[in-house]
Amino acid sequence: MAKLGGTERSASIIMNGLAKDDRVYLIEVCPKGEPAFELNPSIEKVGLFKSEKSLISSYIPFVHKLYKAISSLQLDVLVIVESKHALYGVPAAKLAGVRCVVWEHFNFNVDLGKKKRRIARNIAAKYADDIVVLTNRDRQIWKEKTDTHARIVTIPNAVPDLGDIRYNKNAKTVVAIGRLTFQKGFDHLLNIWDTLKKDVRAKDWTLKIVGDGPDAHDLQCDSLRIPDVEFLPPQKDVRPIYQEAGIIALTSRYEGLPMVLLEAASVGIPIVAYDCETGPSEIVENNRTGYLVNFCDMDGFAERLLNLMGSDNLRETFSHNAKESALKFAQPAILNKWQQMLENH
Repeated sequence: MAKLGGTERSASIIMNGLAKDDRVYLIEVCPKGEPAFELNPSIEKVGLFKSEKSLISSYIPFVHKLYKAISSLQLDVLVIVESKHALYGVPAAKLAGVRCVVWEHFNFNVDLGKKKRRIARNIAAKYADDIVVLTNRDRQIWKEKTDTHARIVTIPNAVPDLGDIRYNKNAKTVVAIGRLTFQKGFDHLLNIWDTLKKDVRAKDWTLKIVGDGPDAHDLQCDSLRIPDVEFLPPQKDVRPIYQEAGIIALTSRYEGLPMVLLEAASVGIPIVAYDCETGPSEIVENNRTGYLVNFCDMDGFAERLLNLMGSDNLRETFSHNAKESALKFAQPAILNKWQQMLENH
């Protein structure tokens, strides 16, 4: 929970919401400092190990330690955040005789080349009580590709509270936020930006890429030949970034349900996104709150950005529509879905 990712942020929101009415514990394999996002003081943090352990060589201790924690804390439900942890979490929950919910944060077709993740998902499908997925498309994929006995429920991520950010139609910044990895497709975004900067409509616009990761050096080197590109480190508080954003761009190769698009829509920032699997199509209403572009259509992406750059009125219209559309991802609505799921055995 010390990471600044969307999974950690989403889990913190739901834990805090549930903790208002129920006992909630955060069980971590090996705690690494304080959580990146503030937790309700009533949430007790429990660590299974004091140092890093290999799941392969310590599989039995993983299951045993978690089983003991479930039993000593007298849990009614174990929510496994990230399907890969189902590998030991589901057996531990079954041994303890408690309900087991597996919360998927990618989409089923993405396993990052990890055999353990594929095995864990199949264990979850057969032996968990519930699987929570982020999109209706992913729910369909789980049903198609697993021999599932678990109930599969779609609950999107909730939008964090970003305060009263007012969209500024005069902002001339395109913002992209995410880990600097192959998944996020920033190599495409730099090529797109290089193309569109030749158009007069992009004359005063700047691209800001916010994040860090293994591709940082290569991307920054590639950007040296491209005008008006700035890299910023990850931000715990993204509000100042959104306050100066005119457009949000997402060129991911795949997603679960991208938090940056939820946040952007909630504060009324127009979006241009690849229609990758999965997520963008369940957030962006094409031609109403933003643009969905076929994956790898870099020319089409550039043209959609230029359409928005060239029209203050269009950006304002998309902004108004986006805020209205994002209400379905508000925290009370999403927390209610979780409470209904947990109450419905």
